[in-house]
Amino acid sequence: MITRILPVSDAGSAEGRAAIREAARVIRDGGLVAFPTETVYGLGANALDGRAVARIFEAKQRPLNDPLILHVANLADLTNLTDLTAASDATNLKPLVAVLTRAFWPGPLTLVLPRGQNVPPIVSAGLDTVAVRMPNHPVAQALIRAGGVPIAAPSANRFGHVSPTTAQHVLDDLDGRIDLVLDGGATPIGVESTVLDLTADPPRILRPGGVTREQIERALAKIEERLAVSDWRSLTAQSPHTMPLPSPGMLPSHYAPRAKLVLCRDTDNLLTRRDNFATHGLKTGLLILESQREACDNLHPQFVLGETLSDVARNLYAGLRALDSAGVDVILATEVPRSGLGEAIADRLARAAAKAVETEGNCDHD
Repeated sequence: MITRILPVSDAGSAEGRAAIREAARVIRDGGLVAFPTETVYGLGANALDGRAVARIFEAKQRPLNDPLILHVANLADLTNLTDLTAASDATNLKPLVAVLTRAFWPGPLTLVLPRGQNVPPIVSAGLDTVAVRMPNHPVAQALIRAGGVPIAAPSANRFGHVSPTTAQHVLDDLDGRIDLVLDGGATPIGVESTVLDLTADPPRILRPGGVTREQIERALAKIEERLAVSDWRSLTAQSPHTMPLPSPGMLPSHYAPRAKLVLCRDTDNLLTRRDNFATHGLKTGLLILESQREACDNLHPQFVLGETLSDVARNLYAGLRALDSAGVDVILATEVPRSGLGEAIADRLARAAAKAVETEGNCDHD
């Protein structure tokens, strides 16, 4: 299979509209299209076509027990994709959906809801729930509207690998395995959406992401609702290879580069570890903040993420991929505070480092 690339610098331009029409045709015909969202690039198929959805799992080599997220362009699509009357307390569910979609859609918040009969079970790993979100990206929105169907889309990368934030990242993983890539440039947020389970009472975060816990808590306070205290940190599946997962991104080891990722307490710890790895002949790359640049001035290869949490989130996956491309054996990064957007960043780093934690007994980790 030859994977085509169509540039879409402006979804409203003549060139952009033509590219989106072609991508929509591929979707309707049962093909696979990678497209940008505000979080990462997604690998999309017609969510109502079970055979097309199965191609996503095949292309990514993704296990069937890991559910997908449905992407919609209109709030009215929830009527056909979910069954809000199936909840144990539908009276409370509808106000929850209303307040959260009003606050965060379109945007990086995925809601887990009772699955409607129109959604093939393969989308949800056979569960009676379905994850739905409305992306806040002009290319994604235009593609969904042009296709006329909801689009099932995980991240457009090999399963378990670093998520893609550019079209080139998609090609690095999936060239020849999918039909088309819409190149809309780098994604602005850089980490995946927050997944919020509304079928639980109280609602619980299954995956932290682009909408922060604090933002959700403020929105829920308007209807005197609260988040579960225990959520994603205690919900990693005990049998991830056999049991359906409640949400994408919940495997202990995920988002992982080829190189071993090791998390450090601070800059001094990072420099000490680099010396130790160098002593053992290992090529070590540094994933650092702007404020660490001076201390690491003559140490290469390195990738500077920026300084703010938004900078770090936006550049995290690109940095991991760049250091992998430099051929390093080990990537060192410092931990980030688990607050605000840092909760999602810390989650991605911890899961990406899980393989290293298994083999490095002296690593500091969560």
